Amino acid sequence: MKIKKLCGLKKDDIEKYAKKIFKIVSKPKFICEKCARVARDEKHLCHPTVLKKS
Repeated sequence: MKIKKLCGLKKDDIEKYAKKIFKIVSKPKFICEKCARVARDEKHLCHPTVLKKS
C-alpha cells in the first residue's frame, strides 16, 4: 500500500506501516510547516519546507 501524507496518518496506520515510515523519515530533508513532521521527500508532507541544517 502507498503511504498517505505523514501529516494525515492515524495511530493505526503508523503501527501498521512502521517499517515504511521509518524509511520515509530517516535522513530527513523536509519539515511540515503545519505539524512539524519530517521526511526525506517532500511528497510525504502536506506543507513541506526545506529543513535547514544549523
